[in-house]
Amino acid sequence: MRKLMVLGAVLAAVAPRRRILARVGLAAAVAVSLLWIGGHGAQAGSFNLTTTWSVSNTVADSPSEITTEFEWPEGDVFFSLAVSFWPTGWQITPSSEVAIGVQRGTLDMVFQVGVFNSPCNTQIPIHWDTMNATTDKSQTVTYEDGFDDSNGDGNIDFIDMYPDFNDRILGPAEPIMREANIADLPGGAGKMLGQFLYYEPGATIAGRTLDPALGYPIVAVIGNVGDPEAVPKPSAATDTCTPLPGTWVELGTAEDGTILSKTPKQAGTYTFSGLSVGQRDADGDGYENNLDPCPLTADADWDPRAASAVGPGDADGDGLPSSCDPDDNGAKADQDGDGYSNRQDNCPLVANGVAAGGNQKDGDFDGIGDACDPNRNNADTEGEAPESSASQEVTITAAAATPPAATPTSPAAAATPSPTAKATPPAATPTPPAAAATPSPTAKATPPAATPTPPPAKSPTPTPAVKTATPTVVAPSAGGGGLASDSSRPWWPLAIAGAAVGAVGALLAWQAKAGARR
Repeated sequence: MRKLMVLGAVLAAVAPRRRILARVGLAAAVAVSLLWIGGHGAQAGSFNLTTTWSVSNTVADSPSEITTEFEWPEGDVFFSLAVSFWPTGWQITPSSEVAIGVQRGTLDMVFQVGVFNSPCNTQIPIHWDTMNATTDKSQTVTYEDGFDDSNGDGNIDFIDMYPDFNDRILGPAEPIMREANIADLPGGAGKMLGQFLYYEPGATIAGRTLDPALGYPIVAVIGNVGDPEAVPKPSAATDTCTPLPGTWVELGTAEDGTILSKTPKQAGTYTFSGLSVGQRDADGDGYENNLDPCPLTADADWDPRAASAVGPGDADGDGLPSSCDPDDNGAKADQDGDGYSNRQDNCPLVANGVAAGGNQKDGDFDGIGDACDPNRNNADTEGEAPESSASQEVTITAAAATPPAATPTSPAAAATPSPTAKATPPAATPTPPAAAATPSPTAKATPPAATPTPPPAKSPTPTPAVKTATPTVVAPSAGGGGLASDSSRPWWPLAIAGAAVGAVGALLAWQAKAGARR
């Protein structure tokens, strides 16, 4: 299986390696699911996610965009989970209070994939405009039907209705906000569904209760990867690999003026954070099981991202490295003849396609199919799932003080005294009208209006404090660190190239429908 995650905010997600790519073509390079597991085996591949968060407005109780920049660098193992956390106190407008179909954000990613059994060196940019989508589960839609617009309102059914596979992937927790849309793949290769699901702090996702102190968990789901009812099938996309850069932007205000999210009401320092979990590398050669067609025998000379399929480590260029190729001088793109090419097959030497039975089943989600996994019920024996976390503080400042009220003295009253002011004492003196009703004979000697009054109303109006400021942040920190409420128990999802993503959480977190459907 191969997993490809999205994130963002980061996004959370996990997707089966070859199962995903087999099922959805090129789009499979971006699929998601969420399965909680741990890892204690050998770890060889590096895994160093970099993430930064920024906000467009740091004034308390104000609409503000949130931008998340992330990248898994080239050469690192691919991620299997990415979950992003927004700090408690951030004000998120629920989906139920925003018109369905209103744009809430954007997601841009550049996926690196291998196609038709070739090296993983083809880059595919993908863009989503994510729209406010219903969280009402009373009306659901299947993956097959969600790409349609059955009521003709301009929104795909994935937006108007709740995808029935979400609960099978993430569990029954109710999201407070969901956004979704489909992206067109380059060259008319198909369409890819992307979703972000936001949950209350401390939510239980995929059977694991998260630490409420971390804030709002956000998971990215791409397609329906991770759905136990999804059926894999061969496809043109055969690999996904790093690098994987991306930018995720969440709007503060919609185009129609609707407030989508606001900074906390109180000034202070707030922490954004994220966790990403990498894929396993059973033989310790630096290549994750999902990318390595020979996951149990180290490939010293083979380069999965090489410019040419034929080269060191794969003399015949059939996608099967020399370390496990029974005949490295005779190219055979599908060594076991099960319908899955070598670089897409999670057991390239043991038939496990539709006809042979099993159809790429990988019960422990370690990237090695059950048909050839020496420990099919224990992923921990097939490499460690490395972890990388990041956090960043953003300082929110108090709103500007309200300018003092204007002086009650009117400009007319403050004008140069008029010789006739004594004739109209009520207008010229602050004395109550009743007291001034009968003018005193001596009033003209000291008419109140004749006394020049300092004109405070003509003083410069106080200038309010600037209402925007450059975000004050500290450098992101990277490294280990569990984000679960129960740190004694490993909780991260199994990682296999793909999701997201996502997530996502991650995530995070990161599938497509045949282009002919649209």
